[in-house]
Amino acid sequence: MGRHPRIEGQSLVYYVSSRGRRGQKIFKDDKDKVYFLNLLKQQRIKSKLTFYGYVLLPELYALLMETHKNNFVQSMHRINSCYANYSIRRYHNKNKLFHDRYKAFIIDKQRYLTEASRYLHLLPIKAGITKSPIHYEWSSFPGYIYKKKRENWVDYNAILRMFNTKIQQAALDYQKYADEGLKEQISSPFKDLKETIVLGSEDFRKKIYENHRSNEIALQKEELSLAKKIIEVVNQDSYWPSLRTKGRRISRSSLVRNAAIYFIKNYTDLSNLQISHFFQSLEKSSISQMSRRFNQTKEKSPSLKKISMILESEIRAIALKEK
Repeated sequence: MGRHPRIEGQSLVYYVSSRGRRGQKIFKDDKDKVYFLNLLKQQRIKSKLTFYGYVLLPELYALLMETHKNNFVQSMHRINSCYANYSIRRYHNKNKLFHDRYKAFIIDKQRYLTEASRYLHLLPIKAGITKSPIHYEWSSFPGYIYKKKRENWVDYNAILRMFNTKIQQAALDYQKYADEGLKEQISSPFKDLKETIVLGSEDFRKKIYENHRSNEIALQKEELSLAKKIIEVVNQDSYWPSLRTKGRRISRSSLVRNAAIYFIKNYTDLSNLQISHFFQSLEKSSISQMSRRFNQTKEKSPSLKKISMILESEIRAIALKEK
């Protein structure tokens, strides 16, 4: 399947998965998995996400989640970039961690949520890691079966109620449903999607694409407005005392510009071309380079790192209010 544009909207359910680059492990031990799960918990609050399920395998992760604002791309960028940066710090490996971009399918919640959930929870068996999903701890499946295994950031009842209004009986029915899928060796529910990333009826797909077209205009306005506010915040003189790194003074004008680009890339989904329009002296090909340059510079300067943290706190508050 070719690369499809990301579709964002309110109250959309996504099945998301991402693999390590060239088959490398993205989770090398339990500490890595705990860190990643903590990122999900943080984004649940910051981005107002609902998680229906997850599974973490050494080479990949898969999530079943619902957005309640137009912030899916931004939320996934934060999750993947934060984890990639953590991996760099821990393992001192600066090679790209994830393979290409993550896969994301939009699901008709009423018709396919249970099927997508079952497929996700059976991935450890498909990978040959365990013979039963109930014995795999890095998955939301145990919480669907045993109340004591439930995590307070995963919404189990939304799916369980599709099986039975009595949650205890619903857990038994869900386990039976998973066992049937294991016995039948079910394939991916997304395998036949070729020209779309939407799993649902023709009417459902049409509605998603129609809403997306009208939403794109409003979303772009929001993103451009946020970028302008980021630039205003970063340009405040009070944030920028004289700075030095390795015995030389840092150029304030270029530093402020690079900081603005860095935060715009982190908090919006604007393209490099769109970002370059805010900085007349730069070509679009320079935008990513300027962002990386600021990140590298602040890592070498404790005082700049402190300034960056203060800026990020204010920008995050503005972004959450905007979104």
